Amino acid sequence: MEEVRKNLENKIIFLDRDGTIIVDPEDERVDREDKIKLFPDSIEALKYLADHGFAIILITNQAGISEGKINIQDFDRINNKVLEMLAPSGIKIIKTFMCPHGPKDGCECRKPKPTMLLEAAKEFDIDLAKVYMVGDRESDTMSGINAGTKTILVKTANVPVEAKQATYTAPNLLDAVKYISDNYIND
Repeated sequence: MEEVRKNLENKIIFLDRDGTIIVDPEDERVDREDKIKLFPDSIEALKYLADHGFAIILITNQAGISEGKINIQDFDRINNKVLEMLAPSGIKIIKTFMCPHGPKDGCECRKPKPTMLLEAAKEFDIDLAKVYMVGDRESDTMSGINAGTKTILVKTANVPVEAKQATYTAPNLLDAVKYISDNYIND
């Protein structure tokens, strides 16, 4: 892992997966590979990031595991399929951090808690003040705020979502990544 840290030359962005990169199904559970559908701009957005020297870390809540709809092996298989579908963008996906708990489980890792972002920051020596957390739910933006990142709400959720404390609100992922690229402060 130390070798990964030493070779991490990219600027980092935290991205929610479901509802941000892939379409959230109506039941809000990506519990089968045939339910994976990229948003029309996902590849273009991630290619834009890659072309501008960014890499991503996925941060995802997966309540379907707690509910018994999928298990960890199912999640890994589905997530690997998502990563395979994103490969044509050229984006470097450093790691996926996942919370397997539901909203009522009382865990310490589920967004809006900052645990997954803090773990990623520690593991990869990331300056959270420079990083954006991008997602389609208020829990995504709040996890970023709670961790000390800048935040972007993308308006791609199945239900209307507001996040008044977000740094920026974007209609889609492509608009969000262009905003990040234009506003990224690199010391």
